[in-house]
Amino acid sequence: MLKKYTFKSNIPGPSVLFLGAIHGNETAGTTAISTAVQKFASGALIPLKGTVLFIPVCNPLAFEHNVRQIDENLNRVIRRWNNPTTCEQNLANELSAEIEAADIIVDLHSSHCPDDKPFIFNDYPDDHLACRLASAQNIEYIVEGWPQIYNDAPIKDYSTGNWAKTCGKTSLTVECGYHLSDTAVKTAYHVIMNTLLSLNVLEGYPSTPPTQKHILMDCFFIKSNPGRLAQPFKHLDSVLAGEILAFYDNGTSVVCPQDGFIMLPNPHALIGTEWFYLGHQK
Repeated sequence: MLKKYTFKSNIPGPSVLFLGAIHGNETAGTTAISTAVQKFASGALIPLKGTVLFIPVCNPLAFEHNVRQIDENLNRVIRRWNNPTTCEQNLANELSAEIEAADIIVDLHSSHCPDDKPFIFNDYPDDHLACRLASAQNIEYIVEGWPQIYNDAPIKDYSTGNWAKTCGKTSLTVECGYHLSDTAVKTAYHVIMNTLLSLNVLEGYPSTPPTQKHILMDCFFIKSNPGRLAQPFKHLDSVLAGEILAFYDNGTSVVCPQDGFIMLPNPHALIGTEWFYLGHQK
C-alpha cells in the first residue's frame, strides 16, 4: 500500500491530492512533498478548509532503485486493471482510486537534463479551474495539446491527467526542472503552496506569476532503434525546420519538420518509448 499523508480541516472544501515520484528517479517532487508534510504535521501549516493529501512516492520500488520504472511507464497505465500483471499496473489500481476520491490532482515531475526549464502541462484548457491554478504558478511556460498528440499514437495516454479527466476531476502535471537540482525542489514546493493559497486552503496569497507563454505540442518521436540525440538538447530549446535532431546507429537520422521547440528530450530513452516532443508557441 502506498504511503499517504492526509490533513483535514473542519470546514467543507476541496480535496487536493499531490503526487510525487510517479517515475522513481524523479525525486524533486518527493523532496518538496516531504517538506510540506513536515510543516502540516508540525502545525506550521493548517488547512483552513477541505482536505490536503500527499503521496510522496507513487512508485516505491522504482524509487528505491532510482530508476524510472520497474516493468513499464506508470504514467501510461493509470486506470483500473481487472487482472494486473505488472508492478505498475498494480500501483495504477491504487492510484486511480485515490484520483477518483480527490477533487484536484497535482502531479509533480522532473526532467532528464540539467538546466531544463520548468513548465506546466495544462492538458484540458477548457477546465477553468485548471487554467486558474496554472496561472497562479510562478512558472513561465504552460504546455497544451498533450492528449491530442496521443490520439492516434501506438503509445496510449493513460496518465494521471487522463484518468482525472475521465473521472471529472481537475488536474495539473508540473515538470519542475532537472531531477537533481535544488531549483526543481523549490519549484515543486512553490507549486504546492501556490495551489493551496489560490484555493484559499491556506491563508495568504500566491506569488505573482511571470508573463506566461503557451506552447502547443505538435507531435512526439518514438525511439525505434539504437541511436543518440544529435546534440545535448535541453527542454524548450529552439529548433529549425530541416535541423537534424537525432541519429540512428544504422545511419539514418530524424529531421525537424518545422520551426519550434524540442521538448522533454530524453538521452536515455529506451527503444519503443518517447525520445522527444516538438511544439510551437501559440
